[in-house]
Amino acid sequence: MRLFMTEFQKIRRRHIGLLYVGAWLFTFLWMAWAMSSMSPEEIDDQGYYYLLFSIPLINAIILPTILACVESRICDIELKGNTLKMLCTMQPRHSIYHVKLAISSLYLLIFCLAETAIIPFLGHCYQTSQPMPIKNVAIFLFSTYGVSLVLIILQQSLSLLSENQLFPLFFGVGGTFVGLFSWFFPNLPIRYMLPWGYYCVGVTLNMLYDEVTRTVTYYTIPFPTEIFCCFLIFGVFIYLAGKDRFMKKEV
Repeated sequence: MRLFMTEFQKIRRRHIGLLYVGAWLFTFLWMAWAMSSMSPEEIDDQGYYYLLFSIPLINAIILPTILACVESRICDIELKGNTLKMLCTMQPRHSIYHVKLAISSLYLLIFCLAETAIIPFLGHCYQTSQPMPIKNVAIFLFSTYGVSLVLIILQQSLSLLSENQLFPLFFGVGGTFVGLFSWFFPNLPIRYMLPWGYYCVGVTLNMLYDEVTRTVTYYTIPFPTEIFCCFLIFGVFIYLAGKDRFMKKEV
């Protein structure tokens, strides 16, 4: 707990929370604007499904870059001041990795809960008559947090191992393009091969577009449990590899 609070003191002026607040506001305002342009019939029948389908797309666009910025802000304190060697003499090196990961995970959990709250809030504001699909909302929360946590582990490992934080940042920006690419080319396996595509994989809805009536119909699909478990195992591997490389890094 002492190390945890010390790390909080170090990042108190890093404005980590503002990055997440900005991402949340962008998502909220975009979804509010999009629902305001929908017809009452669409909102009544499929309001919740529209939110559950659209928010992961926004996450795929903005979260890889936001997470890269967050991890860079958290990890570059010791690197900029060249104090990592001194810090390692006062606390176990593995604790540096774990405390930063714990703080990042806490910030992420708060963000994911706040983002999930957008769904019932907007559904209530726009008075959708569709029953809220609790199971799909829970899967949305789980998949968003799981994918983002794996990306945090990846970005933190890169940030701690890189002397120049531009590389991790560009890596995160590249993840944004990969995630967006995976949405618009669903027939390609890229969404299963790269971690940023799993914002799309975790969506339990699909859509049919009728060109004649120009209407969209959403329907539920099964959650890919086996594929997602393999992805989480990949996250564990990234964690072990990143921590091992950090433990062996010369400071």
